[in-house]
Amino acid sequence: MEPQSTISLDRLVELHVLTEHGDTAAAAEAARLIAGDDAARRVWDTVESTCRRLREGPHAVASQ
Repeated sequence: MEPQSTISLDRLVELHVLTEHGDTAAAAEAARLIAGDDAARRVWDTVESTCRRLREGPHAVASQ
């Protein structure tokens, strides 16, 4: 699931976690990186969706 861009999946996940925990610098960097990169945007959206399902609990994940 590596994005077809110069931005690594690991970096996108790291930025997402930092952003979720209130790191405004990470949020700004993420916004800048995914603004012009459709592949990175799709990966970001997938990570965001997965995190949301995980927070909802095991029943939400199992039903996907």
